[in-house]
Amino acid sequence: MLKNYKWYDCLQYGALWLAVAAIAVNWRAGLWALMLLVAATLTKVIAQRHIGNPALSRPLRWVLCGPIVYWIVLALSQFWTSDLATGWELLGLKAVLLALPLCLLVSDTSYLTAGLLRGMGYALLLALCGAFGYFLVKAASAAMLEGTSLTSFLGAFYAEREDGEVYHHAYIALYAVVAMVFVYHELLTRWTLMRGWLRWLLVLSLPLLVAYVVVVNSRAGMVAMAMAMVACVVHLTVVRRSWKLGLGIGALALIGLVAATQLVPSYTNRIASTLENVEDDARTSINRCNWHAYVQSPVVGYGAGDYHARQVEQYAADGYDYGYEAEFNAHNQYLESLLAAGVPGLLALMVFLLAPCFWALRSRNHAFLITLLTAVVALNLLFESMLERQMGLLFIGCLYPIMVLIMSVEENKFGYVGKS
Repeated sequence: MLKNYKWYDCLQYGALWLAVAAIAVNWRAGLWALMLLVAATLTKVIAQRHIGNPALSRPLRWVLCGPIVYWIVLALSQFWTSDLATGWELLGLKAVLLALPLCLLVSDTSYLTAGLLRGMGYALLLALCGAFGYFLVKAASAAMLEGTSLTSFLGAFYAEREDGEVYHHAYIALYAVVAMVFVYHELLTRWTLMRGWLRWLLVLSLPLLVAYVVVVNSRAGMVAMAMAMVACVVHLTVVRRSWKLGLGIGALALIGLVAATQLVPSYTNRIASTLENVEDDARTSINRCNWHAYVQSPVVGYGAGDYHARQVEQYAADGYDYGYEAEFNAHNQYLESLLAAGVPGLLALMVFLLAPCFWALRSRNHAFLITLLTAVVALNLLFESMLERQMGLLFIGCLYPIMVLIMSVEENKFGYVGKS
């Protein structure tokens, strides 16, 4: 597929493909792949002797500036922070957000086609299915050797280890939901164009992805998956007017989801306990303490270097000893941004999140796909401080520029290359 392209285009695309596949399986490998992509892009810029991307229209260039503006706002908060060293360390961590947007802004991506972008979607899907198969065999082997129960066997997937072997469970679920959205879009738009065997492999991958989300035991991931399923059924039924197919798929999805959750009692109990004891849930206590901290400095927050220390102080002040000892973040990125940089921080985050969706809706360019992916991320930001850890930074730092690439390829199909 790449034999007619320049070697530096092949190098950049290979690094991009590798990054998409790696970050869904091992976040450290994904980080190295992203560094490789940066190196490949710099090599391409030097080989071409050209800086800039004529494949992007002016609105898409502005959309790509969203994460850069967010980072700059956090950097400006250093002016009112006291712990400059911690602040710069945090900004260094969040620099991951800048890598792919800058790569796309400085190098020509007009060689990218819809087929090449779909190849990246398949890379994500294959990586997830392969990882699920690997951990399934590993957990089953351990269960047979140790004679553990089904619950213990499935519980092997629910882990918050960050030793490079697996992700935090919420991020596995997020990647799986994104892969589901890709499969739905692929089947919807290319059903009659793809080979029969590929068509049915994609169909069979959906229950596999659902099972992966269920066994990793992520409440936020399960909610995101349910939201994506409902959105796809509504889209198929109302927008595409295939109400028989839509209602049939919706019924099968509901039955499958209920059946799958019954296999994991711990998951059902987590949801039930959360709904029954909202006031006593850990996230409720964490958010309450962080809100108390925020209202004491509501306009500009505490600065990049001080806000986490202020969170920990508030846990102690409110008597939340568990949060104080564990030094929890806010588990809510919106609140985290308010604490770090106040109202400007939240506004920058909202512009960063919603800009791709706004332009997709305005230009009618893959509006459903971009809106659904944005909604999945926006929902999870309510439950996770995704931009406070490398896993979340990699996820958002790659997903949002790729959404811009999807829109740019669609624009270029109609001869918009280089136009502003």
